[in-house]
Amino acid sequence: MLFFGKKVEKILKGKNGQDALIEIDNLLTPIFYETPEELTPQEKNIVYIEELEREVNDGGFNQYFINTSGDYVKETLEALKIIGSKIFFELLQKAVNKFPNGTVPQDRDERIDIVNVIDENIELWEDLDEEFYNYEEDIYTLMVNYIKNNIKDFR
Repeated sequence: MLFFGKKVEKILKGKNGQDALIEIDNLLTPIFYETPEELTPQEKNIVYIEELEREVNDGGFNQYFINTSGDYVKETLEALKIIGSKIFFELLQKAVNKFPNGTVPQDRDERIDIVNVIDENIELWEDLDEEFYNYEEDIYTLMVNYIKNNIKDFR
């Protein structure tokens, strides 16, 4: 699917960084949850990363994993790698490694059971949450650059 970025390009012309990504996220996320097959892989990559950011900022890695966003851990790690993230990729990988054998179950109920066990030692998440909140990497610039470099694949 080639869109040539008409809507997204317009957003990027009027806004920068986080403001642009919030608007792009508002455009893509409803489609992702209603008809995900309509999104390109590039658009999905942005949704995966925005889901990670939204959930961790709202309730930490615990919330990320127990919500449906946790269904897409593998895809989110791959998306972070694709956009060139090192720090956020590493933080998510460390969180994944808290699971038995470093594997996050696809099944949400199973994942919630494991998160509840991990939560018994809350410090396991707190350190990672704090590192995430520091934003030692400019994830917004990485995402905006990724979008600009793949604009033909965005609506």
